[in-house]
Amino acid sequence: MAEAPAESDILCPTLTVAVFTSAVQNRVPLSELTEAPVNLSELFFYTAVTNGEGTELHHRWSYNNTRVADVSLEVGSDFWRTWSSKSFANLALEPGGQWQVDVSTASGCTLGQWTLTLVEADISSGFIEAQPAMQPEETNTPVPSTPAPPHNSPVDLQENYAAIKELLELGDSSGARRAIKLARERTLNPDQLEELDALETDSNAFARLSQLIRQRDIAGARQLLAQLMISVPQSSPVYSALQSRRELLEQLGATSDSHEGFQSVANNP
Repeated sequence: MAEAPAESDILCPTLTVAVFTSAVQNRVPLSELTEAPVNLSELFFYTAVTNGEGTELHHRWSYNNTRVADVSLEVGSDFWRTWSSKSFANLALEPGGQWQVDVSTASGCTLGQWTLTLVEADISSGFIEAQPAMQPEETNTPVPSTPAPPHNSPVDLQENYAAIKELLELGDSSGARRAIKLARERTLNPDQLEELDALETDSNAFARLSQLIRQRDIAGARQLLAQLMISVPQSSPVYSALQSRRELLEQLGATSDSHEGFQSVANNP
């Protein structure tokens, strides 16, 4: 039986950035944290890697050395920025508690561990959750009230769809799946949930297409692309990503056809 390759024999990506942050905007961390107040609503861990195309990156989150989550992140190009996050909602957190994130790859590369310590809530820090608005004092003048929208009424998911579209065009299928999950958590509307289910199905098919392209299975990728161009609505975030992959396949196909033609001529006596 062949022995598993030692870690030194595995081609590992290079981790260029690894930080805890309070938010990510335009694919850039807005802060670098080693401490955070316990009333921070959400904590992010941001990484940037080079020489990692096709790698499956893992962010393994632990709290006080107890594993909480293992987040899988697909690296879509030689330079790739990606992140995971953990909501503090409904968690019993205390000052002095520590979050750890271990970064590794599915192939066995260990890239490091980072730790963040929780501190007392600090209202002046800016890292506070939104508080409910104060109730107005009672007056003798009746205040007209606006009826609350139905519990399952549609919500505005435009920003979510824009993020999903950007992630798909960048080839970050794992990030797109997380963005779809976040969008699903924002709505209880049946029509929107059905649309997000269809979007997730199409996104998974797009991930399969990207895998075929990476494997240089041009024929299989062309067949799947043709099916998706028919089945995916043009209004879907997946559709524009499919168009970019069609252009890539045309380039790869032209290169492949040219190479085969050269071989054919070269083999003629």
